[in-house]
Amino acid sequence: MGTLAGAQQILGGLKQAGIDLVSSVPDINMLDLINLLYEDKEIAHVPVGREEEGIGVCAGAHLAGKHPAMLMQNGGLLNSCNGLTTTALQFGIPVLLLIYYAGDIGDNAFHMVGLVTEPVLQGLGIKYIVMRDPAKVKQEIAGAVTLANSSKRPVALLLTRSVL
Repeated sequence: MGTLAGAQQILGGLKQAGIDLVSSVPDINMLDLINLLYEDKEIAHVPVGREEEGIGVCAGAHLAGKHPAMLMQNGGLLNSCNGLTTTALQFGIPVLLLIYYAGDIGDNAFHMVGLVTEPVLQGLGIKYIVMRDPAKVKQEIAGAVTLANSSKRPVALLLTRSVL
């Protein structure tokens, strides 16, 4: 799957799952998805400078009745741990975390970040799916959003190159 086709499939899955606000930080690996979000009229896109700021935006959006998602790289997940812990987890804010999985199997960069990504999510008590199958993208997004809303907790989707 090409990057644009993968990005279109992810955007379609977000819409079908009811996500209506996405906050993001700049990221070259998710450029096609970020560009689609800029152009889209159905989902509000809120670019931020830091991932932790995006968690705050998503928390406020949830309190205002929105269904938010945060788009970042796994290095940004590490940056956002304080916001996730002191806001989203402590106050029961369901946020879909869309995380590019740098350092995943087969990736030749950021191997240390890839090594700690899943243990950090486990340590935070955040359920996650490693998305590897493009045919399951919409189903996995829907399932993650359902779980986030029912558990009132963040849920993470680790986006690999194969789905982007």
